[in-house]
Amino acid sequence: MNAFNRNLHNLLAISGTDAAELAQALNVELPEMNRWLNGSAAPDVYQLQEIARRFGMPYSYFFESSQSLPNVPEVAAWLGLSEETVETLLAMADTEPEEVMDALDDAIYAMAAAVRAAGEVDTE
Repeated sequence: MNAFNRNLHNLLAISGTDAAELAQALNVELPEMNRWLNGSAAPDVYQLQEIARRFGMPYSYFFESSQSLPNVPEVAAWLGLSEETVETLLAMADTEPEEVMDALDDAIYAMAAAVRAAGEVDTE
């Protein structure tokens, strides 16, 4: 994964937005969105501007591989983790090899998606 698609995956998981919803909002076909998510394509500058606006993030967020997250307590609440766990993950981002961080990103994405799905089942 490159920085753009990893960060886009994370924002989708945290926000509870799925790829189809974002594709529709940006007026792009789902296969194109999937190419952005798998790293084989990227949005144009106008699409990136809209993505950044929708998620309230600066453009630079999508291109930096090591970020500080917007707010530790907020991220902890989004992910259902303790603040200490989020702080530990942030510290690891500075010291662990990229492969380890990629695996953690994938695990967090899967966990956030499962939490979101469980919330959807509870509200039905």
